[in-house]
Amino acid sequence: MSALRAFAVLTAIAVLAPLIGVQPTVAADEPAPGLPANAHKIDFVKDVQPILRQRCFECHAQGNEEGGLNLGVRQRVLAGGKSGPAIVPGKSEESRLIHLVTTTDKSKVMPPEGSALSSDQIKILRAWIDQGANWPVSADVLDPRTEQARSHWAFQRLKAVPLPTIRQAGWVQTPIDQFVLAALEAANLQPAPAATPSTLIRRISFDVIGLPPSPDDVHAYCAESERDLEMARESLIYSVLQSPHYGERWGRHWLDVARYADSDGQETDRDRPQAYRYRDFVIKAWNDDMPFDQFVRWQLAGNEYEPDLADAVAATGFLTAGPFAGLGDNLMEEERLRNRYNELDDMVSTIGTGMLGLTLGCVRCHDHKYDAIPARDYYSILGALQSGDRGEVSLGATKVHAYRDAGPEPRPAWLFRRGDFNDRTIPVTLGFLSILSRDKSPDEYLKQARANSPAKKSSLQRRALAEWITDVEQGGGALLARVIVNRIWLHHFGEALVRTVGDFGVRSEPPTHPELLEWLAHDLVQNGWKLKRLHRLILSSAVYQQSSRGIPPATTDPDNRLLWKRKPQRLEAEILRDSMLAVSGTLNRQMYGPGFKPSISPEAIVARNTKDPYPSKVDESAELRRRSVYLFHKRVVPYPLLQAFDKPDAQQSCNRRDPTTVAPQALALLNDSFVRGVSLDFADRLIHDLGTEPGPWVERGYQLALGRPPTATERTRSLEFVELQIRERSARSPQANPSEIRRRALADLCQAWFSLNEFLYID
Repeated sequence: MSALRAFAVLTAIAVLAPLIGVQPTVAADEPAPGLPANAHKIDFVKDVQPILRQRCFECHAQGNEEGGLNLGVRQRVLAGGKSGPAIVPGKSEESRLIHLVTTTDKSKVMPPEGSALSSDQIKILRAWIDQGANWPVSADVLDPRTEQARSHWAFQRLKAVPLPTIRQAGWVQTPIDQFVLAALEAANLQPAPAATPSTLIRRISFDVIGLPPSPDDVHAYCAESERDLEMARESLIYSVLQSPHYGERWGRHWLDVARYADSDGQETDRDRPQAYRYRDFVIKAWNDDMPFDQFVRWQLAGNEYEPDLADAVAATGFLTAGPFAGLGDNLMEEERLRNRYNELDDMVSTIGTGMLGLTLGCVRCHDHKYDAIPARDYYSILGALQSGDRGEVSLGATKVHAYRDAGPEPRPAWLFRRGDFNDRTIPVTLGFLSILSRDKSPDEYLKQARANSPAKKSSLQRRALAEWITDVEQGGGALLARVIVNRIWLHHFGEALVRTVGDFGVRSEPPTHPELLEWLAHDLVQNGWKLKRLHRLILSSAVYQQSSRGIPPATTDPDNRLLWKRKPQRLEAEILRDSMLAVSGTLNRQMYGPGFKPSISPEAIVARNTKDPYPSKVDESAELRRRSVYLFHKRVVPYPLLQAFDKPDAQQSCNRRDPTTVAPQALALLNDSFVRGVSLDFADRLIHDLGTEPGPWVERGYQLALGRPPTATERTRSLEFVELQIRERSARSPQANPSEIRRRALADLCQAWFSLNEFLYID
């Protein structure tokens, strides 16, 4: 194109663009297009600062000064960042702030995420600058994170919450229902009808003990419900909460949080022969209804409370349960230090998300971007954990994989800028999260720990941390209570009141029922941190007992956030395996002790580590039919069936499992050797109990697998299926024993039952 022709084209574009509505791109370093400034006097605090708070502070305020720009303090705004002053008072057309919020260059426009500033917001900023950019000194925001944290709901002290007023009082069975019903009535929604007794016993049984009820149990409960529904329900709830299987079910939930496994993971993946003692402690603690604050304190510092008690020492396995790289003797000190501080970071991060619902991992390198958590707080907590190490502790004849103290003197600790562990110029002492702390100092907690602890060979810093984190008035106890209540609710309903389960910070999702969450947390603390009482409140509530079937959708709340019906939940991986064993009649209910290693196909063992390799052959035994919570979890060799159904890998704390629905799950149910084995066991059970006639097989099989009798159509099709399988198997193997043919044909039907949605989903 000639120069003359190019000039003509550009001239035409310039002339025609305004006529067809096309705006030329404004570069960030060119004057902004003329926009009429607001005529009225702009008030900085009322008009301008809300825009900066909402759209700019996330990246340009104390702690997050991207490009060196801080828009929270007037002098910093005038000084500007790396590109110069942000504003020129009296001259909006020369102010870089206006250039950046009006440019159409997507690589330069501010804010870079979300929608652009509205035309009214831009007019306010222009007018404010043209009017001289008045900014009272008192309006400076030194740290918006601290300012926001002071009013954030999760960081407040616990308070009693009055029960709300409702219209349909007859629906209410516990105080929980009043809060839920108040929200439903405000949205003009009606709760769903109650589930049938047969549905409810199945729901409660899976929910609390992780096993299906027997047909006899279902029949007895339904009969008792006809006589006295409330009495039958109370008796059922009491019995499941007293069952030793309760601890196996709910202990498994906590083991996800604790990232528990039986091996180190990483390159060598050494086995941890004594790690199971922490798992056993968790199960016992839940069964014994140990107060949750004590449960937490023991996991942080059990050996500083009861140094001679095996369970208390084993409880500190919470700290040491994470992945660990066993280093060889030939590695340099640099690598050892890096590994050590990665290990300590894992401990701090797990305490943060698991107990307090706060993301502390990022604070290793810088102040928290959103929450008011400075790096100094992180390293003050880390210092409390570094005066010991992981290892085996001997208590008489018992060995425990736990936390071992190095001695009574605390090791020196520093604040590592940008996470550089060679930067040791800023020493730190014991401390906690300042945003949750009140009037009691870390030194007071430490002094109290030293006065009360029988452990004289420990620094007692962890006990001070444990006392702070469970202190409702002066420390983190209020947040700890909210987080555990939210976790309990999640596992009962499939969704939590706060859906960001591991993050209660300022960027978290707000609670769907804030008053209910506060009431439950306050009630938990007031009643001695007893979790079984909390379970009983939830299980007895009308909202928990709602039906999930045949309910028309609520267009005003399609996600069911207001809990107008019951949400069906799929069985977790371990409970799916346990249910197959229970239904087949081969479940080994032996509790506690070392984990068992099930058979895994050689082709599924991708990582063949040199330390403690997984056995290539496992002999069949009753040990392999124990509950899945006792399965030996080797980090680099996941058990395929559980992996297919979303069991976490224990590389880090898992706050909630996100169930997937993918093709490999159906393939696993069709082809997995364990599934086929228990299908044959199920067939053997039916043949042993009922003889050789298919009719009784179908009737009893439905009752065992699904907790109900078959419909007429199901009965007919099941019998047809068995006969078809007998014919086809006989044709393929004419020399086979007829009784074996019938056994395997029945096993095909049993495997089909195990693959039904009705078997996989509660309700």
